[in-house]
Amino acid sequence: MTSQPSSVAVQFPLGGELSTLEPLGRGHINTTFHVQVAGREPRSGFVLQRVNHDVFPNPHQVMENWIRVCDHLRAKLAARNEPDLQRRHASPIPAHDGRPYHRDETGAYWRLLPFIEESRTLEGPVSPAQAFEAARAFAHFVRDLLDLPGSPLHITIPDFHDLDSRQADLRDSVRANAMERAEAATREIEACNHWCQVVQSDLNSIGTREIPRRNVHHDGKINNLLFDAEEREALCVIDLDTVMEGTVLSDFGELARTVCCPQPEAVSDLSLLHFDPTLFRALAAGYLSGGADFLSAQEIRALPIAGPLMTLMNAVRFLTDHLNGDTYFPVAHEGQNMERCRAQLRRVELFQEHRNVIEQAVRDAAIDFALPR
Repeated sequence: MTSQPSSVAVQFPLGGELSTLEPLGRGHINTTFHVQVAGREPRSGFVLQRVNHDVFPNPHQVMENWIRVCDHLRAKLAARNEPDLQRRHASPIPAHDGRPYHRDETGAYWRLLPFIEESRTLEGPVSPAQAFEAARAFAHFVRDLLDLPGSPLHITIPDFHDLDSRQADLRDSVRANAMERAEAATREIEACNHWCQVVQSDLNSIGTREIPRRNVHHDGKINNLLFDAEEREALCVIDLDTVMEGTVLSDFGELARTVCCPQPEAVSDLSLLHFDPTLFRALAAGYLSGGADFLSAQEIRALPIAGPLMTLMNAVRFLTDHLNGDTYFPVAHEGQNMERCRAQLRRVELFQEHRNVIEQAVRDAAIDFALPR
């Protein structure tokens, strides 16, 4: 059992009496609340979040990364004289004891962030303009962390986006068959193994081991951006738990997975899934626009593989969790992680069916911004 969020919230300087505390967002991992203070506007206040110890076994390292990244990004914004700085940046607010988090009596870590007023996240289908803006914002995020000083950021989840490691986890789960679900999942297991071979072959042909290692977000979904109230401009990147060294394929791939196939993550009727070429073209243009001054030729050549790579990675993770008894991703009903897996596998097929369109979109964007191809 962890502490009641209301008893945790008052461990931080709220600037007034706690008024209400309500669940916020639909994230799979951390538990998040909107904290309101008496006398303030209804959509102001703070965001209180409990770090998931099962996913992040070293939450103090997660918070160390947060502080380093936030301090660096704030300095970058200030140096550029960015307007409305308070709405383009959200640093953890120190608790009364001065630490950037509160640790409750059970050992759980909590953090408090400012609630950025007149902002919103996008969960459903987006327009090409929003897709462009989201991709540009994630590219700018990587750009601004290129010169992060000091030692490398902590690895908060080892092998997080390593396909070989995820496939090994799946093999272990099939072998253990702890919930006796493997036999019924034979078709999905075989499909994951097939697509792992296909995607790994594509990665090898491009030479992705030569892609530069950079500080990236690792969860570049569009709902990890705050947009302004009109949903036109991306204000800032949020949820920084997984920021660590990786490649731009992680961020661009997650954007492609969640934007270009805009249906819900778990869809039982796979015929409803479709790929939107217009949205992918917008993503490619936005990411190359935002990354024009740092993206290498190798990274640009690899971008068409990013979508199927990250989509397959999620399919493997959902299937592994289903076989393990749904211990990682919360489920509303038994079999939901299998539904998620099947939907991701169908998305992989859609990416492959539109491969020529995807490759041409990246080439066109590179030409538009005079980048190497």
